Amino acid sequence: MTIIIVNWNTRELLHDCLSSLEPACPGLDFEVIVVDNNSSDGSAEMVSTHFPHFKLIKSGANLGFSKGNNLAFPEATGRYILLLNPDTVATPAAFRKLIQFADTKENLAAVSPLLTDERDNPTITYGFFPSTRFHWLGFIDPLRWLSFSSLGKRVVQVPSRDQASAKVDYVAGACFLMPREALEAIGYLDERFFMYFEETDWCWRAQAEGKEIWYCADVEIAHLEGRAAALASLFSIRQLQKSYRQFVAKNYGKDQVWKFRLAQYAEYSLKAVLRSLALGNREENQALAGVFRERARLQLMGEIKVEPPA
Repeated sequence: MTIIIVNWNTRELLHDCLSSLEPACPGLDFEVIVVDNNSSDGSAEMVSTHFPHFKLIKSGANLGFSKGNNLAFPEATGRYILLLNPDTVATPAAFRKLIQFADTKENLAAVSPLLTDERDNPTITYGFFPSTRFHWLGFIDPLRWLSFSSLGKRVVQVPSRDQASAKVDYVAGACFLMPREALEAIGYLDERFFMYFEETDWCWRAQAEGKEIWYCADVEIAHLEGRAAALASLFSIRQLQKSYRQFVAKNYGKDQVWKFRLAQYAEYSLKAVLRSLALGNREENQALAGVFRERARLQLMGEIKVEPPA
């Protein structure tokens, strides 16, 4: 197995991630490739010093997720290739179990384990291909637990721990295991996606080739969700919306983008109001209301221009 980690300025998180890999792979022949996207926090030096047995590629610039992984793919020799975020921590034997699960699926394109946050609660793990219906119904957040009903489906999905393994539309790129032959058949990540929706697009292409995407409920790894993206939170919000539009335009047609903008404007405007009026943790609710207002505002922009941080 080849584990590829694309890193940008997450030195301490990356250290914890790399430290967790060997216990996660008992009995496996595995290699690790770290692509450092020109970090300024000493990430590359940390890898060279503490993990000299892992391959380090210095990209020389902040290439983003797609280009970073694509840079490593030609160096990968494993039967399986695992894309892994630097803000993850693998549990003991997690990747051995994930490969055992993958070996039971003859037509597999990709699989992800259950992802949990820093409080050990399930977090975003997989999702369904975008639909305007998800946004028109998006304010009904309590129904998210109905993950396989028409009301419960979302572009991003948080599974419950009692939910069984299942085929899904796409799995999160934070922990994305694919057989080598699937990568060779479907191709590399689309580099037009700097960050976000690149894994969704790849899974869309995989399903067009008749392959399957699976969520594996029997394996868990921690994803310190948003910790890496939070280093540039306003950039992350804008980049997510830009990538969303790119996905819709590429796979549904450019004439469909305005429908998604309208639906998202309605969802996020309402959520901003509801959060601003919510009782309880006022600081948290006001912060979320601000995020929703920004997302709504972006729907009014004909073009979202965003420059990745250097």
